[in-house]
Amino acid sequence: MLIPRALTAAAATLSSGVLVPLYIDPVGGPDCPGWGALLSSIAAHPSVPVWAVINPASGPGAHGSQAPVEYQQCIPVLRAAAPSVVVLGYVATWEGEASAQSGVNADVDTYAGWHATYRPDGIFFDQVSGQSGDLATYRSFTSRARPMFGDGNGFIALNPGTAPGDDDYYSIADILLTAENFFDDFSVSDISLGSSTPVSKQAVVLTDGPSSPPTSLISQLITTDHLKAFYVTTDSQAGGANPYDDLPTDLEAYIAAIEAAQ
Repeated sequence: MLIPRALTAAAATLSSGVLVPLYIDPVGGPDCPGWGALLSSIAAHPSVPVWAVINPASGPGAHGSQAPVEYQQCIPVLRAAAPSVVVLGYVATWEGEASAQSGVNADVDTYAGWHATYRPDGIFFDQVSGQSGDLATYRSFTSRARPMFGDGNGFIALNPGTAPGDDDYYSIADILLTAENFFDDFSVSDISLGSSTPVSKQAVVLTDGPSSPPTSLISQLITTDHLKAFYVTTDSQAGGANPYDDLPTDLEAYIAAIEAAQ
């Protein structure tokens, strides 16, 4: 039986890992220095799952296009770094607005049309409303996208940025980013843990973090709560800055701490 790559990665690795908004130009192969810190960290800790969200141009670029040359060169390098790596393509959904839905599907189609050597393993849907009234829209997005990737069973991530207003969102995705915030503004109580809000499908991403791994918080979220994915970056979103245009200064130590907590 052929097992989709995204599922074999999950089966061969630890339970919890990191979801990395990799909104950084890789610069180009074969060394891909823009992603160098992530590549070396994965090599040092290959059993830690990494869901890496690529974002060449606030999405894949022009509809119907192939990936930029540097992504053509570096996505295979990233994927080859360890079987724990799952590459996701970024797609903004604009809160499910009807006027944006054709563009969302066109972005998904563009990623799906990339050559197999650098095609993503699934899609990261951003700007998700999480509201009951939009569930049918997101169910359509995800059910349409999933068969296009990962040998017919692609990985689907949703980012409402907070707990969704309807728990049925958990049934249409593999992982939900249920807390995206400043590090100092986050509380463990922000995470809803229950049978209808499975922690095994939740991720937390925090910005403006400390310069060393927050080991007590990692212990709580990973060791105790068994959160699926946790990522803290030292990059800042203060003043409207992009907090994902650089990798954390302590990335390798951070991934090591995630590994040690399991």
